[in-house]
Amino acid sequence: MKKYTWRTHKIIKETEDTITLYFDTEQQAFTYLPGQYLNIRLTVNGELLIRSYSFSSVPSDEFPAITIKRVTGGKMSNYILDNADNIETWEIEAPFGSFVLEKPIAEQSQIVLLAGGSGISPLYAMLKSVENSNQIPLLVYSNKTPEETIFWNELEAMQAAQELNICYSFTTPDFISTKLNHVAGRFNLLVLRSVIKRLVGEVAEAHYYICGPNGLMDLYRDALTGLNIPEDHIHLEYFDPVPENAGDLETDGTVKDVIVNYYEDYYENEEKQTYECTSLIEVQPKQSLLDAMKEHHIKVASSCKNGTCGACWAVKTDGEVRMLHNGALTEQDMAEGIILLCQSYPMNADVCVTVQ
Repeated sequence: MKKYTWRTHKIIKETEDTITLYFDTEQQAFTYLPGQYLNIRLTVNGELLIRSYSFSSVPSDEFPAITIKRVTGGKMSNYILDNADNIETWEIEAPFGSFVLEKPIAEQSQIVLLAGGSGISPLYAMLKSVENSNQIPLLVYSNKTPEETIFWNELEAMQAAQELNICYSFTTPDFISTKLNHVAGRFNLLVLRSVIKRLVGEVAEAHYYICGPNGLMDLYRDALTGLNIPEDHIHLEYFDPVPENAGDLETDGTVKDVIVNYYEDYYENEEKQTYECTSLIEVQPKQSLLDAMKEHHIKVASSCKNGTCGACWAVKTDGEVRMLHNGALTEQDMAEGIILLCQSYPMNADVCVTVQ
């Protein structure tokens, strides 16, 4: 992961409460995979916020893009929708995420995308990246109305060109349609299983990618489980997963001393100076490294605290830690020693980490 400063390229209004924001990277080298996301750091009303947004663009696009929907109580999302036209530069950290469409799978298997609301963003990026496939992807997508369906025109065009099969669910009570691929009301297990069996060639061989509200994701997963889909063919991206409980974590019950390397900013004559610091901190049994660092007044960026956003990443240079949940790091990241502090617990007395 790296930090960038990008500029606004353009803003497209997708629906009444959704925009797509395109970034000008000013030719900074940057790579990511379909399904991954970035973190934005933004000060809103004096409070520094860090939030994650999936790329709705594909790596071959000139301008990386994210799609943002207004949500009740969403401090950053709502601020961006109200003020995006006046924000010229963006502090970005990216890429994050292991929820990706791998090229061999896209080329060899039928792809089924199951979405709800703004959960379409990473799935749309996956869909646009599918090339050289002999099997038409299937999108199962739930929204309130067609007017509130993100990427409606683009998806309809892909379906008309026979590049995509779509089954929509529209949940507003007064919705009426005579189209065969429109379901009035919420999806249920029987409808979902019927759609998949009808539109997926080899049901057990396809790969299924799920993103949306937690309840809908659970419904999708239950439908797939009932069709005996192999677990390794079901891929999920929870925006708000249930936090793992450290209560069942097995430890030896002893306090662990952990070496932390980090950076502190100081101001001398109004000029910022950055110093490299090293501290030896105590970590209590079943206490995360993030909580221990904050107890010792070490400043660490963090946001979700459930292993999803990736904001609290650091590099483990020695020792053994246990990560309870990881929704942000790839296998390559972990091979390089990167950990999520909010989910990491020291397992021995040799742990040493560097906070970037």
